[in-house]
Amino acid sequence: MKTESTFQQVRKIKPTRFSVSGLLPFKDGVSIPYESTLERDLLLYFTYMPVVEEIVSQPTRILFVKNGMTYPYTPDFFIRFNDGRPSLLIEVKPKSKWQEHWRDWKEKWKAAMAFCKKNECIFHIYDEDKIRHLALFNINAVQRYKRLQCDPEDIEAVLTQVKLHGNTTIDFLLSRLFTGSFYRTKGLQIIYHLLATKQLTCNWFEPLSEFTEVWGYSND
Repeated sequence: MKTESTFQQVRKIKPTRFSVSGLLPFKDGVSIPYESTLERDLLLYFTYMPVVEEIVSQPTRILFVKNGMTYPYTPDFFIRFNDGRPSLLIEVKPKSKWQEHWRDWKEKWKAAMAFCKKNECIFHIYDEDKIRHLALFNINAVQRYKRLQCDPEDIEAVLTQVKLHGNTTIDFLLSRLFTGSFYRTKGLQIIYHLLATKQLTCNWFEPLSEFTEVWGYSND
């Protein structure tokens, strides 16, 4: 049985003229490679989830049999969580492609499901319907504030209030620390910066507003 700690990248992703490839920062100096915009969007969502402990691209090679011949199959990502939920082995495919070719690919996907059963994880196919949701929209919305130059004292003030009160609304922070319309707008930008830089987090699946509850990313 393959243990979770033994998953590692088995195929290197190289730049290509025909799709978008790159690296997405995760944590501890680790960046995750991707080779399509759909993979990039999936990674962007999962890298903002505090419960995600590990992400491995091209994590294992699975053998499957089709028409009497044996072939290798490499899923796109392995994702391990820190809250007790089962790990995921993920194939990323546009909906139109897997719907068109599922009969051709069913043997390798059955092999992936059997592999996951032995290794205590779950195999999922992620298409745009499962990836491009409200949470991704919200995460993308705060990206423009990621490189915002903020006064360290303002950042410290916000983080101190969050640590004191735990889950608290954006409106509470603005009312406590940034009075006046100009300073309120500035304060909102600082809070979005803290969300974008993973110093704060929230329920990304709810619309972002001044009533959004935020809390420390690491839950310390």
